[in-house]
Amino acid sequence: MSTQPEISNRNEANPGAVTYDLGTIATRDVRHGVREVLRRYRGLIVDDAVLVTDELVSNAHRHGAAPRACRLSLAEQGRYLRIEVDDASPRQPRRRTPDGSGGRGLLLIDRLSSAWGVENYVDHKTVWVELALHQEGSSGHAPHLASARDWHSED
Repeated sequence: MSTQPEISNRNEANPGAVTYDLGTIATRDVRHGVREVLRRYRGLIVDDAVLVTDELVSNAHRHGAAPRACRLSLAEQGRYLRIEVDDASPRQPRRRTPDGSGGRGLLLIDRLSSAWGVENYVDHKTVWVELALHQEGSSGHAPHLASARDWHSED
């Protein structure tokens, strides 16, 4: 893990950004890094961020090509967590019908994030996600997650 100045999506210097080389660090350590970046937050916001980051990193390993990297940064004065995952494959993320082998990742990302997209470069692509940190169920797309603590199992 290395801390490097990064530029946020708003072109503001972000000295608190954290970058992980996904070729040398375990995914569990990236998940721990998300929790560390969000240490002042609790509950579903952190769980959503960990889940989305895990999905992006897993997709980069499964469908992307080395070198791979992940950046975590706070944007808009800490109102959003921005997660960026780079890989060298020109293959673009695509939604597919969920089945026994997967297909739920981009659905989860879409439902949990405030915004997400892909930036293409000559030698790599960056899949990015922003999660609002000011409310639970931060995307507004998955309001049921904010009430998950009220769920009861059926007997």
